[in-house]
Amino acid sequence: MPDVEDRIRAFVAVLPPESVARDMERLLDRLRPLARCRWVTQAQLHVTLRFLGELPPSAVDRVRLGLAEVNVEPFEIELNRAGAFPNLDRPRALWLAGDRGMTELTDLARRVDDALFALGIAREERPFKPHLTLARSDGSPPPPALLEAFRSVPSFSWSCAGFSLMRSRLMPGGAVYTKL
Repeated sequence: MPDVEDRIRAFVAVLPPESVARDMERLLDRLRPLARCRWVTQAQLHVTLRFLGELPPSAVDRVRLGLAEVNVEPFEIELNRAGAFPNLDRPRALWLAGDRGMTELTDLARRVDDALFALGIAREERPFKPHLTLARSDGSPPPPALLEAFRSVPSFSWSCAGFSLMRSRLMPGGAVYTKL
């Protein structure tokens, strides 16, 4: 049995293009001083389609090949509102979401889940809620300044033509993501 260190922590995600990620970073620069949270970096911005957990290296190539069968017809994504899970009164995750592209993201997540299931990977049991995480919090009520800033986030739009299989390495300074 391989050591945990030999395993690859993986997920499937839609990544915003670099120009959109830079714009999102400017929003993060405005939000960071408003609340004590674990804010993401520009390099961590993504919409998770499916978290896979720890995979043995031998499974990564099978997953890559299985996911290659999932075709993506380009569609537009627009993220234009901020919120939190489970809610803004006791946030654990702060996020951006929108209306445009959410149906397509949900369909894409289902098709990714179907492809993974065909490879013998159990289906995701939680309902898919398309969002882009901005920060993680301890559940404390957010400061009024952050709530006010969340009422007027800018809109971020891009054309989605695909997704990526990603590796997540947990480091002392936060997770480091790389494409597999």
